[in-house]
Amino acid sequence: MFAAAFHDGIWLLVGLTLIAVVAGMIAWAVARRRRTAHALWWLPLGFYLTEILGFTVTLRGGEHRRAECVINSEITEPLYTTQGLWHLAMFVPLGLFGVLALRRPLPVLAGVLTLPCLIELTQALAPFGGGTCRSADVEMSVVGGVLGVVGGLALTRGHVAWRSWARRTLVVTGALGVAGSAVFQAAITPYSADGSSVQDAHDDEREAAERAIRQAFGDRYQVGAVQVSPGIDGYDGSLSIQLAGGHTGQLMWPGGRQLSVSLEDSSRPTKASFPVQGSVTPHDTRSAYRVARTYMKAHYPWAEAASWRETVSVGAGAEFGWLTSWRFKERGVVMPRSLDVQINRAGRVSQLLVDFGPKHVKLPAELIPAKRIEEIVRKEGVRNGAEPGTLRIQADVLKADRLKGRHTPWRVMWSVSVADAQCTPDREGTGCEPSQVMVDAGTGEIYAE
Repeated sequence: MFAAAFHDGIWLLVGLTLIAVVAGMIAWAVARRRRTAHALWWLPLGFYLTEILGFTVTLRGGEHRRAECVINSEITEPLYTTQGLWHLAMFVPLGLFGVLALRRPLPVLAGVLTLPCLIELTQALAPFGGGTCRSADVEMSVVGGVLGVVGGLALTRGHVAWRSWARRTLVVTGALGVAGSAVFQAAITPYSADGSSVQDAHDDEREAAERAIRQAFGDRYQVGAVQVSPGIDGYDGSLSIQLAGGHTGQLMWPGGRQLSVSLEDSSRPTKASFPVQGSVTPHDTRSAYRVARTYMKAHYPWAEAASWRETVSVGAGAEFGWLTSWRFKERGVVMPRSLDVQINRAGRVSQLLVDFGPKHVKLPAELIPAKRIEEIVRKEGVRNGAEPGTLRIQADVLKADRLKGRHTPWRVMWSVSVADAQCTPDREGTGCEPSQVMVDAGTGEIYAE
């Protein structure tokens, strides 16, 4: 994680280290001037405290988003991840040197319990924090700090002042706890995640992620943490890619067939989006297509041979820009190979979805037409208890797809929307959204999407 976070930003690392050295020396000088016992230990304490604060801001910096916190329901999972061990290792020296410098274990213990919580709240709420916090980071930081306190007590052989500052420590810790809880409840959206199946990427997986990002954006974005989610029963897995600046990407894994990246999700263009060299600010669909085509030719030139292409505006009045799609079609069937590039109103790439699947797959000799597919789905609905005439069914897209993983055969599938014709939308106009089913265009077999 350390290498991933700083990658080529060696000067940032050097700068943080120099600042930490200066802070440590200032702490030592102040302690010595005040004739504080054990003043020498204030130097490493000031150094590590500054490093921790600098690293945590740097590792999660980026464009601010809605404040969210991932609550990991698998307590032991962070013990097996690089990020978890990194947080543990960072806080061990803080607890250790805190005890050696203060010789008062209670305020040090309170510090290593509250500081990780305050750091995560800051990362979720501050404009530079990226809008996310993680309970796993708090957990491992606290464990590391407590281990450091234990180590400090072992080195001092218990010659510490247990009662010193006890009342002040209790009051301050209680106040911070109440204030932090109130802020968390009011301003942060928690959501639970079972991280037991999420693992740090190995070298080959990380290389695949870096290669995919480099093809899409050159050296514009540095790849940070890469984690692997194996999916269900070994298929539909993905690599979750963290990019410097708080951006995220997903690469289908294993195989790396599909890459999706969200650089910007706002009607207001920002520098987070990717600049297209030589492009001009688009003002309509045609000029936006020219920008998207310039990007395509530089990064995915194979899309030039696509048999179908369309550019549409995104949002009212193209407030989110324009989306250009390239598709390979054969006998009306959309092939897996595809490219979608969204250009914002500043002429920069804001969203990307690329599928590296084949341009051609073997098709059945005969394909069931849309009307027949709709009848098959309607009969299935009636068989399952739906009243005749109450279903609104439409066969939308005919495409080649795989149902389970990369080792299953390609099939030609109809994507069919099924809605209740008698449904009454709620006040917000929702509640009647159609469901989607997939139907094999060669056999008529129905699959839930």
